[in-house]
Amino acid sequence: MKTLKITALFLAMTVTSILTVKARSPQAKSLNTVITNYMALKDALVGGDGTVAEAKAKTLLASIGELPKAGLSTDEAALLPKLEFDSRHISEVNKIAHQREHFASLSNNLYNLVKRLKVNNTVLYRQYCTMTKAYYLSETDKGKDPYMGMSNCSKVTETLPAAKK
Repeated sequence: MKTLKITALFLAMTVTSILTVKARSPQAKSLNTVITNYMALKDALVGGDGTVAEAKAKTLLASIGELPKAGLSTDEAALLPKLEFDSRHISEVNKIAHQREHFASLSNNLYNLVKRLKVNNTVLYRQYCTMTKAYYLSETDKGKDPYMGMSNCSKVTETLPAAKK
């Protein structure tokens, strides 16, 4: 009887896991496009070029608008307007200091979405800039800081593994 209960529990957990992965499939491609566009914006901020950052933020904003909302939890869906808000603000001004302020909020909200959905194609590193006391995501563990444009002033606080395919 105990073995039967354990088997039933295992099957239920497996089915739930499969359904969760299938439900997340519509978001996977779109979210990875958002991540790619976020990294391009981050690189523009590292370079200190407000005009390039403005253009990259427009591309990011468009990709956020294409994220499928079907299948998202209420908490996940609530992050999308926040991502759009910060991307829009970055895309409307070429003043690097103002862009970096919004990038901090954008980074936190994108981190929360990526962490919840777990569909990122690549390993991502959550980094903390000790000088500005702000977080950002990076595709390497030794990235350049988008807030200061420098290397070696950030530390990895968390690693988000690539999704299993």
